[in-house]
Amino acid sequence: MAGLVIPILIIFFFSTISKEISLNLNISRKVSRDRTEIKGEMIFVELTIRNEGVRIPTLEIVDLIPDECTVNEGSNHWLLELDQGEEVTFSYAIQCHKRGRYDLGPVVVRYSDVFYFHSEVSEYPVYTPITVVPSLIKLKNLPINRQRLLPEAGTIPSQIYKGRDFDFQGVRDYQAGDEVRVINWRVTAKFNKLASNEYSFDQPARIFVIFDHTASTIRLLEEGVMATLSTSEYLISQRNKVGFYAIGEFIHEIPAAPGKRQLLKINEYLIDCEGSSPHFEDTFRLRVNQRLIPSLPPFSQIFLISPLYDRIIVDFLKKLVKRGHSVSLILPRLDVNMKKRHFPSISSQIANSLTSLERILLLEKASQLGIIQIPWFPQGPKSAKIQLRRTR
Repeated sequence: MAGLVIPILIIFFFSTISKEISLNLNISRKVSRDRTEIKGEMIFVELTIRNEGVRIPTLEIVDLIPDECTVNEGSNHWLLELDQGEEVTFSYAIQCHKRGRYDLGPVVVRYSDVFYFHSEVSEYPVYTPITVVPSLIKLKNLPINRQRLLPEAGTIPSQIYKGRDFDFQGVRDYQAGDEVRVINWRVTAKFNKLASNEYSFDQPARIFVIFDHTASTIRLLEEGVMATLSTSEYLISQRNKVGFYAIGEFIHEIPAAPGKRQLLKINEYLIDCEGSSPHFEDTFRLRVNQRLIPSLPPFSQIFLISPLYDRIIVDFLKKLVKRGHSVSLILPRLDVNMKKRHFPSISSQIANSLTSLERILLLEKASQLGIIQIPWFPQGPKSAKIQLRRTR
């Protein structure tokens, strides 16, 4: 009995006279990149800890990460002891699975003595912001009608003569200084006066991308975001001036501009874009009719990304066609996702069937308006009018 009790009493005696550990840590974090795509390259994190106080017998450290991220390599949880002045560095890798803006941190530390008589938990406010941008699919071709977008070439119309290695726009009257190779001899003989071909080389078009992210598109919001960013990237890469509108509870506008900076502005909006439903249908219709439609120049080309679930959007399409706009409708496919989803009740299946039937009717109305429909599948665009561009 004495052999069992005496050691316990000795441990208890030293624990009562021992002082609490004063923690003095210097913690810093480095990341390999602060911007990544959804399920893109991994972010490598290095956490450096330096003990500037007394020796710590037991130290438990957890570097908190967002719920939308997972640890793919290493670990963000460590258990160690630190001597005075000792410095250690730990590394791990994470991957993010949802677009948005997040913070790595804080760092949670639990420290105690050898016998765990004195233990305490504290947080170090060490934060590192990271941004997860939407995924981008490189497109090879989109139906762009440059002849409708650019100003008319001249007084002599021509639609049968082809240009050189760039887009032919039309035929105009000969002007002093025109090269001999651009003279259209057939039109010259027909109208008995010199005429020259005109081309749309290096003449940017003004195109508008409209993204519908109302509540009816919540389940396919991510596909709509991907389609919007991919469409904008292709149009900007073709040296066009691209304007952007987002239809949700409010209407967000980015004025038309060329270049990568415009794509960055669109991307920054799409990072934080969420499905939002207008509270009042009449107010929403009023905003579309009085703000969005009048702000579009006549005879513009428009790419609308929407699953076409709202009747207000169909009315919006009718007014666009009536004003002479050339509209292309990019449709995220809902039926592909619905096949994978389990509906627990018969009422849910009936509601899904009615919704799909109503969507088919709306698509038929869009076809009657002469609108180009481009299906966008969750695994990527598969259509004769929209193709993937091979990249290294």
